[in-house]
Amino acid sequence: MKKSILVLAAVLLLVAGGSAEAAHLITSSDIKDGTIRGKDIHRSTISSSLLTRSLRQAISSKPRVGGNGPAGPAGPTGPKGDKGDKGDKGDKGDKGDTGAAGPQGSLFNYEVDNGTDWGLSNMPLALANTNKGYEDAGIVVDLGPASSFAGITKTGTGNLLDNIWISDGGEAFAAGLHHLSDTVDFSYGSDNGDGTFNMSTGTHAGQNLTPAQIQSDYAGYEAYAWVGVTSNGTDAVTAHVSSVNGKAVSADVKLNGTTSSASS
Repeated sequence: MKKSILVLAAVLLLVAGGSAEAAHLITSSDIKDGTIRGKDIHRSTISSSLLTRSLRQAISSKPRVGGNGPAGPAGPTGPKGDKGDKGDKGDKGDKGDTGAAGPQGSLFNYEVDNGTDWGLSNMPLALANTNKGYEDAGIVVDLGPASSFAGITKTGTGNLLDNIWISDGGEAFAAGLHHLSDTVDFSYGSDNGDGTFNMSTGTHAGQNLTPAQIQSDYAGYEAYAWVGVTSNGTDAVTAHVSSVNGKAVSADVKLNGTTSSASS
């Protein structure tokens, strides 16, 4: 504290209108701790010429607090972020309903079987007998959704038989030549004559299903009726199909031990 007062005393002269007292030099021996207090020093007693600018500002001015300046301009756009990680693979969707294909509806496909191969076409066709002890010939008519299946009715001449075909495989409606040595990829069953169908392939192979069960178990698929004749590969069999489930058709089916054919 002594040092601070000595410095101040060396700089300041107590001035009283130019009196002799103002010329008296105050030395360190004249000042004791606590003998000069802040209230003993006034701006009017200090010669401004003896003050530094910073000291004058400190004595004559109160500290000022500046207000907030205006907002600065927006900064530049930052760089593009890194590409995010690839998301997890979504769950597999449910299998959609299988629709009908080919010229179906009131039209029909022809079908023939020679015991080795069978063919389906929207044009008349025939297969030569391969002496396998079996032949058939018929037509395949689209009946609409299996969920509405109510049985098979038919008119015509000859000993006509019928089967239910379900489009849970493409061979039920896709034209082409197929080998019997290959697994049949659709469900079919023969009419028992009592309103039930004995299924030969598919998940219900060996079971007798009612139309109601076919409606439930094959909902979402198309139902087809096969109507035609069969033989042991030796006997001659002929028939004519006039209608299937009320749909008018006209087809001749023939088996003669040499060729199985279906035509209009």
